[in-house]
Amino acid sequence: GTYWCHSHSGGQELLGVYAPIIIEPTEPEPFKYDRDYVVMLSDWSFESPARIISNLKSFGNYYNRQRRTVGDFFRGASNKGFGVALSDYEAWSRMRMDPTDLADATGATLHYLINGLSPKSNWTGLFKPRERLRLRFINAGASTYFDVRIPGLKLQVVGADGQHVQPVEVDEFRISPAETYDVIVEPQGDKAYTIFAETMDRSGYARGTLAPRTGMTADIPRRRPRPVLTMKDMGMDMAGMDTDGQNNNPPMTGMEMPSTHKSTPPTN
Repeated sequence: GTYWCHSHSGGQELLGVYAPIIIEPTEPEPFKYDRDYVVMLSDWSFESPARIISNLKSFGNYYNRQRRTVGDFFRGASNKGFGVALSDYEAWSRMRMDPTDLADATGATLHYLINGLSPKSNWTGLFKPRERLRLRFINAGASTYFDVRIPGLKLQVVGADGQHVQPVEVDEFRISPAETYDVIVEPQGDKAYTIFAETMDRSGYARGTLAPRTGMTADIPRRRPRPVLTMKDMGMDMAGMDTDGQNNNPPMTGMEMPSTHKSTPPTN
């Protein structure tokens, strides 16, 4: 399975003190592949880890350069009404939170890497057309969540955190810090494909390439708009927001969470 190790001292993980651990199986695996690549995602800063932590302790939004503006407020007022937009801003202000604060450290200080290389340096994994590639994704980032996709290819997830899973085909997956996913892809033709790992807050990305030959590249997707959280994302509803700070709200409505999972009775 796919595992990894890293330092637990002095923020050294952010300095690159980590490594993959690949454990070979003792029995044949339930899937086949022709080539095997480790794709290690990470974040790097020219600031020291201690400086980053100090900045965040002084101001939680220190690295959030995507905060809402006056223009965003008036656009919201135009779409939802002035009162609703104002109530939303007041609610976030009371919580001393920001709806664009999805990550403590962002692209304002971090650089995002694949196997230690920046998007410009472009790590490349070679293949022959129609080969099955096993990509062992490891998120070695100190705090970054990545949304991973390879435009033009389906991703068949066959492993998670070192364990085999029932194969599932996806267009994109989110990988949290410390997680690993094993993915099978089948590139076709004499063309390159971009491995695009976009940060959850859309402040940056890591990029690599799968190609038949060294030097080939593919288009880099445009970053998508940064997400803006709502009260429902925070487990609240504007209709139930209190203004006095007391936890005496009535039960919230409209928060039913549909699920595809059904409970089953225990078996003896």
